[in-house]
Amino acid sequence: MDRGTFPRVPLRDSARPSRSEVASERARSIFTESGPVGDRFLALLARLLHEAGTPSHRIESIVAGCAERLGMKVSIFSLPTWISISVDDDGAQRTTNFRVDPGAPKMALLEETFRVADRVSSGELDAAGGLAALRTGYEQLWRPPSAATTLGYALFSSAAARLLGGGIDDMIVALPVGFAVGVSLRLSAGRRERELLSEFGGAFVATLLAALAVMLGARLGLVANTGTVALAGIVTLLPGLALTTAMSELSARNLASGSARLMGAVTSLVVIAMGVAVGEAVVRTLGLEAPSDQQTLGTTALAFDVSTGLALVLGALGIAIAFHARPARFWLVLASCVLGAVAARVARVNLDGALAPVAAAAFIGIAGNLYSWLRRRPTGTVVLPAIALLLPGSIGFRGMRDLISRDASDTLAGLDTFTHALVIAASIAAGLLIANALVPRRVHA
Repeated sequence: MDRGTFPRVPLRDSARPSRSEVASERARSIFTESGPVGDRFLALLARLLHEAGTPSHRIESIVAGCAERLGMKVSIFSLPTWISISVDDDGAQRTTNFRVDPGAPKMALLEETFRVADRVSSGELDAAGGLAALRTGYEQLWRPPSAATTLGYALFSSAAARLLGGGIDDMIVALPVGFAVGVSLRLSAGRRERELLSEFGGAFVATLLAALAVMLGARLGLVANTGTVALAGIVTLLPGLALTTAMSELSARNLASGSARLMGAVTSLVVIAMGVAVGEAVVRTLGLEAPSDQQTLGTTALAFDVSTGLALVLGALGIAIAFHARPARFWLVLASCVLGAVAARVARVNLDGALAPVAAAAFIGIAGNLYSWLRRRPTGTVVLPAIALLLPGSIGFRGMRDLISRDASDTLAGLDTFTHALVIAASIAAGLLIANALVPRRVHA
């Protein structure tokens, strides 16, 4: 998982407007009312696709396809923080530029935007109809309550403890740690200065509370690994999905967007590693066992048992909340998580090195493309939850934490580990490219 996966939760009080009022105000702020209707439709389509977490090369492809159907000649350039759309009108060029924040996966918004793009590309809607459909769909979009989003952190942290090699005891102890991270992020929302420190603060809180939770759990008869619990607590902050998306964009020759997203992911890893380092210093000062004192992150294939099944259910529920999936889509998210776990296990058992994530990602991508053709829905509704469970960000975090160590041997080991994380992310991207070659996805999937 990564920092873009779990959206920051806004503070709520009696003076704040209701969720429906906030949604309506947000809708009014992104719908431009001037300019040709075709330009406005393409700009809104690009903005909503970006907000839903769509990679830049897919945004450009979808917008260009709709523009071609509408008889418009356009050039679009998308970055994680900026989108530019130029329309050629008989030699005269109109350009629309707008600033955006890096988007997080939002399944409900992705499905709704894809549905409108599909109707426009098939000729069912014109630009005016598409613009109206996008606006209506956005205003009526289902959004999880703030408390549910915080709970999503706890559920996925509990699931991650098992996926990282822990047991039932680790899952139980990681649950309150993940919840505390969600609460800390909720408290940091609302002001830019606090939000910029949210990753550092979340990592610090997770490291400190992991040591305390393991100590208290031991008194209750729970035997948990401090390192596993701490890593499970911060796993929702790690930019694993961002690393994979960056590699996908670079593989698609979208070098500017891929490079920018990759540097953003690396920066996040550095900030999180610093938060963990400060937390470990405080833990040692208090005389507790620091996470780095214990072995973490098993690398063997995950065995399927009752605890694994429980982890997949909890992880699917946490991902469904984090990805803003409609409640009715929970079973699809669960099926996707099971698919990802099975693909990863089979690949690790039968293949070595970087071939395992390539094969697993290819299998997941083929399943997602088949689902898209059969159900006329985005490929990402199947691919994103499954890829999120592969956890490439956790390996990158270990490498980055060793890289900033003063110990020369740790630094060299960290460089090797961080490179391994990049190889895994690139392997996942390569697997998805292979899937698209074997089973081409729908034009707007």
